[in-house]
Amino acid sequence: MPNSPTMYDHYQQTEGEATGTVFRVVGIGGVDGRAAAAEGAQSDKAAEVTLLRLTDGTGNREATGELRHVSRERLDRAFTPASDPSPRFELPDYLAGLLLLAGVALAVHPAGDRLGGAILAVGGAYLLWRRH
Repeated sequence: MPNSPTMYDHYQQTEGEATGTVFRVVGIGGVDGRAAAAEGAQSDKAAEVTLLRLTDGTGNREATGELRHVSRERLDRAFTPASDPSPRFELPDYLAGLLLLAGVALAVHPAGDRLGGAILAVGGAYLLWRRH
């Protein structure tokens, strides 16, 4: 197959109940990514791809651990290559989270400034709340 899937490739489902969902290739071939041919048996497992669901139909990341085993024929027919979906939190979210954690750490440290820590923590929490 010229366009064989490789580990960590991303595919978006284009038909069926999960249209729009993005998956990552986590296994190629037989059980646990071992090719059935390597075990000395020719079977349908050698032409199977294991996919891990990354997003819901609208593109929001989900950590479900849901695995799907699909044939390469179905992968070619019902899926299209996709890019890695963006993370749920962007840089401003991480910075606001760090601000929140720094404020809490400063407030609870014995030598820390409780008022300054509280201001940082409240500021970080407010930024996260406003962005979401």
